[in-house]
Amino acid sequence: MVPKPPSCPQCPSRPPLWKDTTRTAPGFEDRWRWYCTHCTRRWAPTPEHRLRFTVFPRVPQRPLR
Repeated sequence: MVPKPPSCPQCPSRPPLWKDTTRTAPGFEDRWRWYCTHCTRRWAPTPEHRLRFTVFPRVPQRPLR
């Protein structure tokens, strides 16, 4: 199940925020931001948001010996 993103705190209609990943790259610090398509503002995610909305790559499973 995909978690529901937070709503924009500035817009009266409270549209959902988008995860802007234009500043992220493999092997670098996860520097994504929340983005509102209505008012075009950006917000830094909270530590809780980073845990809930950061996708971790799957680790290949090794058979037990």
